[in-house]
Amino acid sequence: MLGTERILVDSSFVMDETRSCMMAGWRRAVELAMTDEVIAELTSVSRSRTERVSRVERARMLLAYREDPSFLAVARNLGAHHQTVQRCVERAMAYGPLAALDDRPRPGKEPTITPQAKAWLVSLACDKAKEHGYPHEIVDDAAAGPPCARARTGGRT
Repeated sequence: MLGTERILVDSSFVMDETRSCMMAGWRRAVELAMTDEVIAELTSVSRSRTERVSRVERARMLLAYREDPSFLAVARNLGAHHQTVQRCVERAMAYGPLAALDDRPRPGKEPTITPQAKAWLVSLACDKAKEHGYPHEIVDDAAAGPPCARARTGGRT
């Protein structure tokens, strides 16, 4: 028994004299409502061989969770971590099941280099070293690669 005599099972967290000093409460299953059309789309994505793997895995998670609403059971069946399944289901609750298949946009600064600046940089990198006053031994045309060869010939190979 080792201190498990006074356990309350209906509260969310119980401080008791157990081995871990904290006992978790009942598991709360999240109800994930989906229409027949959404289920058909998720089934199609989960069986696809041309979709991205992340979309296929998330579709399988949502379909498996619909059958057995347990994060841990779904994770064990699919070989994922239970927190991954939980995040996928929570994202489906917040944004919808089909929107949950895609990655959310990443934060970050938009690139500031313009297409004209990129073109200038490529042309500079593809120029002969002699044209800029450097000895020819520093840069080898073979090391510059095919993009520079295409840039020098105007796109013709």
